[in-house]
Amino acid sequence: MDEIESQIAKIALGNNKSSSTYVFASAEKAPVGNSELYVVAELPLFNPAALQSCEDICLAIASALKRAYKRPSDENTFENALENINEELGKLAGMGQTQWINKLNCILAVKDGFNLNIATCGRVSAFMLRNSEYTDISCSPAQSHPLKTFENYAGGKTRLGDLIILSTTQLFNFLSMDRLLHIMSEQNFLTGTRTVIELLKQVSDPQISFGTLFNLQVRAGQVAEQEVDLENYIVETPGRPKNILVSVFNYFKTVFALNSNNRRSAKTDLPRPLENSANQTPKNPNQTIPILAQGLSFTDKMKKMSLRAKNLAEKSKDWITVAKASAQSAGRTVNPQKFKTFSSAKKFLLISAIILFFAVITNIVVAIRIKNTGQENAQVSGQLKEVQSLLLNAQSASLYKDSSGASDYLVQAKNKLPKESEVGAANKDLYNKLLADIKNAEGQIERNTETKVVSLGNLGVAENLIKLPAFLAVSVNKTLISYGKNQGIIQDGALVSPVNITESVYTTGNLAAVYDNGNLYVWDFSSGKDSVGFSQSVPQKTDFAGMAYYPTGQRVYAVDKKAGTITSFIAGNSGFSKPVISVRDTSILETRDIAIDGAIYILTNTTVLKFQNGKPATFDFPKLPTPLSGSGKIYTQKEFKFIYILDSGNNRVLILDKKGSLTATLKSSQFTKLKDFEVDEKGKIIYLLNDGSLLKVSLP
Repeated sequence: MDEIESQIAKIALGNNKSSSTYVFASAEKAPVGNSELYVVAELPLFNPAALQSCEDICLAIASALKRAYKRPSDENTFENALENINEELGKLAGMGQTQWINKLNCILAVKDGFNLNIATCGRVSAFMLRNSEYTDISCSPAQSHPLKTFENYAGGKTRLGDLIILSTTQLFNFLSMDRLLHIMSEQNFLTGTRTVIELLKQVSDPQISFGTLFNLQVRAGQVAEQEVDLENYIVETPGRPKNILVSVFNYFKTVFALNSNNRRSAKTDLPRPLENSANQTPKNPNQTIPILAQGLSFTDKMKKMSLRAKNLAEKSKDWITVAKASAQSAGRTVNPQKFKTFSSAKKFLLISAIILFFAVITNIVVAIRIKNTGQENAQVSGQLKEVQSLLLNAQSASLYKDSSGASDYLVQAKNKLPKESEVGAANKDLYNKLLADIKNAEGQIERNTETKVVSLGNLGVAENLIKLPAFLAVSVNKTLISYGKNQGIIQDGALVSPVNITESVYTTGNLAAVYDNGNLYVWDFSSGKDSVGFSQSVPQKTDFAGMAYYPTGQRVYAVDKKAGTITSFIAGNSGFSKPVISVRDTSILETRDIAIDGAIYILTNTTVLKFQNGKPATFDFPKLPTPLSGSGKIYTQKEFKFIYILDSGNNRVLILDKKGSLTATLKSSQFTKLKDFEVDEKGKIIYLLNDGSLLKVSLP
């Protein structure tokens, strides 16, 4: 049996802003596999304010269907997709969007090879034309339920030559089934569809909208690859009356013969192909090209705009050449001497002609500017629609607890959002709404929590905190400025060290391990004395990327970025000994900081890595709409429930469980230049070094 494929014609006639109904029609390939996804929907449009809500509902349905086919499909995929769509519509109803209940007319269909599955609700027209006979393939329930809108579905096989018609009911109010059968039987697919469009435009009025998909089954390979977008032809609705500038522009275009071939062409009632359709002529004379009855895809709009810009540039060269030649001729003919000999009437006519010439040129320039502005607005409008669709996908993914998918959609939406300077007044409100929606979605996905901040005073400008049981301190020019946790005061001289402390970690009793850009010391902070410096296997300043202490074995771990190693040292009461390489991995080259709870956690520029017994271990770091900044600290301990990340560049604190799931993101307007932190999980307190200030926040 020969393989078959679909040849599609999509008709979307009518202006949703003036129509009494909102119509949505979509035909596209599934993200994975060869399935073809079709959606035709109709909703009543009682007032223009409901347009956005209708569009959101239809996009949510189409997005949910598409998500179901993001992985290889099987015999249960379509039924699962309907369950997801029903659930999503039910949630919309639960959130107060009930205007669609018992008013939604919709067709969902998926075709994979010869197999066709279809589900319908409301009043729709779904037919299969086979051997000059119609078969009704709709399966709408008598009355839809908000939690089970698509209750029934049907499946079957298609054959070569079958014509599947998926449409709103308005199609057969203006075109009889016998007439449609005659048109599609007597003419080829392209010509027949054109004829249907022209008939609908003639007999209907602007308040009527049509949404129809014609799907003809042809032999595989008959439809060229470049026709997959199904948008090679456009039928334009009647435009507004031309203004005087356009008329003048067209007049001078004809007078100056700007086209290389200035021949008249016969008028035709059939729609014209796009400029680039000459490059898409079918190799097979019986092969037809799909059409679109309204609008272009964003990609094709860009191609068409580029082609028009190129043509306009070429024509501009012609205008300049003509104007230059005319000016030279006028200069030779009308020189000052001859001008003096002209009669008053000739002088008046000549001056008037010159003024008119410059007025026309000015009007042409203004018209071109207006046209370009309109094209730019259309381009930006298309981008904003794509952003809106991606945000709906992100919202749907969040509802299904798919935080990774929601983050992916949100990142795509942020990347597609145009710059504010590119957005005109016509799109400003939508742009601002999308900005707010993106911020809201980020807050939901990243679990943003505004924290109450208490300032404990100024410690001094430093990069790292010295963290001790009763003190928090910084080293400024070898002077230790400390905050006493028990006394609640900041003072100098409470702590003393003979060496300049770059980084430190508390070990046990009155002892801490300190690093001075080349050596390790055991510091007795009660007496202010240090051990002899230890330098064996200790990384130098530019290669050092943090240190951590683990009480089992009394070992201090230090990261050497240059060597790609984590080395542990036994920390005794009088010094260090026995350096051992605990981990060797190339990923350590990007380390920003280290934390240990039995496993070793490495904070890199973009993620968190986990090592167990010297080997990489599973840690599912969450996908974040706002990625890590590439600077910061990480903190946890063996008895801690969570891992804490200070994301310095984004001025926030991320709280993750030990598997990597994000539980909260702490933010505050007072977080302006976060540098280091200490977490007291038992006391539910975080101390933060913000530039030179010490801040205190409560854990949620």
